[in-house]
Amino acid sequence: MNTITISLPSQIAKRVNAEAQKKGFATRSEFIRALLRRYFTGELKLEPFVQRPLEEVRQGLSKTGKYNQKFIDSVVKGLETSSFYER
Repeated sequence: MNTITISLPSQIAKRVNAEAQKKGFATRSEFIRALLRRYFTGELKLEPFVQRPLEEVRQGLSKTGKYNQKFIDSVVKGLETSSFYER
């Protein structure tokens, strides 16, 4: 088995941990593997990324009321440095 390392904001990691436990997975790795299996069998569909102005992203996240400003800033900062938003 190969190992893949990903970095997640702490709020997302906490949600992954909680959901994995709630659904009865022994580890969060098992939870992620199950999601990937569903994706590769066509059972789970992902929406393609659509580039939007970063201010629109910031406002959209803020409007949900689910995220604190630190998290929103980290998402926007990450997008700014991604290949999709390279200047």
